[in-house]
Amino acid sequence: MIIKKEDYIMDVDIEQTKEYYKSHTLCNCSACRNYYVQVKDNFPLLNDFLLELGVKIERPDELSYIESDNEIQYLCAAYTVCGKILEFDKYEIDLFEDSGVVSIVFNNSYIPNEQKTDYFVLMVYNIRLPWILNEPFPEPEPIKKKLLIK
Repeated sequence: MIIKKEDYIMDVDIEQTKEYYKSHTLCNCSACRNYYVQVKDNFPLLNDFLLELGVKIERPDELSYIESDNEIQYLCAAYTVCGKILEFDKYEIDLFEDSGVVSIVFNNSYIPNEQKTDYFVLMVYNIRLPWILNEPFPEPEPIKKKLLIK
């Protein structure tokens, strides 16, 4: 199905994308589970945007995050869409949610995943969520410094 978002055009296989999201595996760490249970309700515009492409917001391929003050800052959430970007290789769309601006970057550069057919990746930035799980807030992992000696 040809989908146009702003000036960008994609050929998306929505049914294949939906099938992908039924079967792909999820991380079970506490920060990821915190994301899964609340992102849909806290980011309704993003959820609607992703649903139009067959993507389930609560099932990202990958999350990167930082824990701070009973909140998780999700630096990036990666999602797979089955199909092709027809114009350009990369572009960005911003959504204005109640909690702030969320940026979605469409990218034809492939992040290896479970797909066997054409796909592109959506990278979502600027998501912050409170800690709501009924378990202790995760301890921030220390940043490891590496010394490179030549």
